[in-house]
Amino acid sequence: MNAQNKNRKDRFATMAIETRTGTVISAKGLAEHHDFPGLKAFGRISTRREADGSVQTETRHFALSWMPAPEVFMAAVRAHWGIENALHWQLDVSFREDAARNRKDNGPANIAILRRRALDLARRDTSKGTLSIKLKRAGWSDAFLLSLLKQLEDT
Repeated sequence: MNAQNKNRKDRFATMAIETRTGTVISAKGLAEHHDFPGLKAFGRISTRREADGSVQTETRHFALSWMPAPEVFMAAVRAHWGIENALHWQLDVSFREDAARNRKDNGPANIAILRRRALDLARRDTSKGTLSIKLKRAGWSDAFLLSLLKQLEDT
């Protein structure tokens, strides 16, 4: 086996195979007996992941206020992580939100609104550069900051 094939084999050896199954069952009648208004169903997603010879399994349970088909339920759970990856990850990378120390009164909610609005403005800017770079430019250059803020007038 030459070096090129060995590298290819190593690269593919670390790939994971993941399978998910979803189940939704009705919770008819339980809402009244367990003080859980709006309860319609329970959902379960089981995940099996094989990587590098090891197998990991995980089962998650959900209380649902709707009765979706299993495929729709699984897609909704998967879409939730899109939000996590697109917004929360970006907030942590750009603003180090997870390391923020403001925890008193309305401070965390207020600063969260300002961070999200700053990301919105940076995303609307059509100039080259990543969001992090645009936010740094806004901190370094009053002219660039004003150009971002001018977008508020246009909305």
